[in-house]
Amino acid sequence: MDQVEFEGHSLWSAVDALRQKLIEADRVADPEHLVLLDQLRFDQLQYAVRGVQAHRPPPEAEADALAVMDYLSGVVAAAAAELGVYPIDRRGIYLTNAARLIDQALEVLNAPSRTTASSAPGPPVGAAAAAAAAVGHQASASVPSDNGEPPGPHARHAKSSHGPRLLLGIGAAVLAVILGTVVAYGAIERDSSDAGAGCTSLRVVTTVSYQPALESVADDLANRDDCVRLEVTVADGRGAEPVVDQAHAHVWITDDASWLEQYEAAEAEEYGEDSEEAKLSYRPLATSPVLFESSSAMAASIQQAGGGWAGLAALVEGGRPPSIVTRDPASTGDGLVALGGLGDAVWDSEGMDASALLLNKAYRTHRTASALASTPLTADEVALVPEHLLGDNHSEGSVITAPTDRTVMMRYSWYVTDVDASDPAVQSAEAELLAALTTGPSGDAARAAAHLRDSHGAPPAMPSAEDTWVGRQLPPANPTLDAHKVEHVFATWYAADRKADLLVVADISGSMAAPAPGSGQSLIGLVRQNVKHLAHKLPSDARLGVWGFGSRLVGARDYIVVDPFGPLSPDHRRSLSKDVDRLQARDTGTGLYDTVLAAYQSALADARPDVHFQVMVFTDGLDQDDPGGISAGELRKALADVADPESAVGLTVVQAGEGSTTKLAAALRPIEGEVVTIDSAHDVVASFIHLAAGGLHG
Repeated sequence: MDQVEFEGHSLWSAVDALRQKLIEADRVADPEHLVLLDQLRFDQLQYAVRGVQAHRPPPEAEADALAVMDYLSGVVAAAAAELGVYPIDRRGIYLTNAARLIDQALEVLNAPSRTTASSAPGPPVGAAAAAAAAVGHQASASVPSDNGEPPGPHARHAKSSHGPRLLLGIGAAVLAVILGTVVAYGAIERDSSDAGAGCTSLRVVTTVSYQPALESVADDLANRDDCVRLEVTVADGRGAEPVVDQAHAHVWITDDASWLEQYEAAEAEEYGEDSEEAKLSYRPLATSPVLFESSSAMAASIQQAGGGWAGLAALVEGGRPPSIVTRDPASTGDGLVALGGLGDAVWDSEGMDASALLLNKAYRTHRTASALASTPLTADEVALVPEHLLGDNHSEGSVITAPTDRTVMMRYSWYVTDVDASDPAVQSAEAELLAALTTGPSGDAARAAAHLRDSHGAPPAMPSAEDTWVGRQLPPANPTLDAHKVEHVFATWYAADRKADLLVVADISGSMAAPAPGSGQSLIGLVRQNVKHLAHKLPSDARLGVWGFGSRLVGARDYIVVDPFGPLSPDHRRSLSKDVDRLQARDTGTGLYDTVLAAYQSALADARPDVHFQVMVFTDGLDQDDPGGISAGELRKALADVADPESAVGLTVVQAGEGSTTKLAAALRPIEGEVVTIDSAHDVVASFIHLAAGGLHG
């Protein structure tokens, strides 16, 4: 199959359509169907298919690969059709059928399915096996052997404790097939008659969008006296990190530094911030700004709102929000950076909670498009497109505008692993490649080949449409997304990333019956409503519990268990919906300090390894009218005594209204707890959305 046939295959649009149908079903799902939605395992399917999409099959596998892709396209389209019926006729059978079909697709990709058998007709196993075999044999020289013996020491990259959750449901065979395809197509070699025995092989993992830059310098490097032979493996998004380890790469070139920032944060969490493992050293190679593509009418609306990311954010939060269109954020750097940049539009001015709420609103109308630069846009859509994808190619009738307030920039980054780190030949090869990619005419040619700007944002040497964006001066760039902001995006877009243990502790003193500022609804009513919404957003393997607190509610104890802490099974979801209605304001004091200590101790006792536990204490006042209660100083000492630095338990007190938080903040320092103050009903909602999107810690 040729490139046009491959890139235009119906499988890619079928996966996008399936994701959209899943979003629509999730919006209207009845509580008893949430577990069925969790079983749809779309994230795993999407990741595996995106891996295939990034790489054309080798010639020997073309016919068989095309048969598999055709089959998968039909299965995925059938699953989307089942999901499409659910919002109209909300019976669980449609979700069950869709889950069965998605499992079927995963089986074709050699990923373990949720069930052990399927009653549906099987996939064309012969074709799949032939395609896998044709791909696999070409990679045998670069992929670890069946007995597990690697060609060299492991890179310091794919620690299992912080691997991306999307990979957990994908079998090693899928990764091996994808890796084999990449190595076969990514190896940039001289003709064998010219290859000298003295060449140094340099293994590089990079993104599909940067591969042209490497191709542009490969021949020159291979024909020098001290020749360097590049072995390039292409891997994008969250799946790149384990591929770096699998390929035993010497160099990892990412399409944004945020992937490396996230890796560094995970290393710091595992080994400590001052450990050698947590110290990454990377440098920028090139950049690509994210631009707005839309109809001329939508462009005018953005301009009227301010012309930048803040204006787009205001439209998203308005009564008739535009639909944001990006590529998948888990498997593309531009999708991640674009959505993270949108969240950043309000982060500094309005805070983390507001950013989480904005992303949640954008998610509700978001559309994923694989062929982003050329996908047709409706009048109410705004595509967030990186410059390097555009060139002269964008949707007919659409316009491209550069945001006026800030530049959300993709930062292509170079990172050297510790594989063969002491080998002088490898060190020299790394230095030669870096110089070729960044300096002189070869550096210019490399960036031009990939349609990228230099590390400072100077425009690329590429054809451009008249009166558009290439060559224009851009506003200052946003900082690189840190790990917390990356997690906001992932937890908003993927239910699997919301896996967490949460304990919500709500003040039920009399003042909670007062209306929330800017709302006719009481504070306690808003808490009830948002706890139910929180339970709806969390996957079935998350755990949740709800307490209410006042003063001496049960003997000398200041809290009551409203809903027992436990996994969000169907029974638990049903009981929680009823139990939370017991959160009613009553005539009682506010035993805040005693309750904070009890909640933290309970969380320590219930915490699971490698699963974040977040305690959220919601109150509208300070510790008061609690005879015999502990003081702030006593709380600080007690927390210091029980604090466990190895535990992944966080605690945040959300205080509505005015009042000094100095004493409470000081008391929480031994556990690095936080106090967040809010002053509107909007902030109440935002704090719960933030809790669902990865916790309240900053």
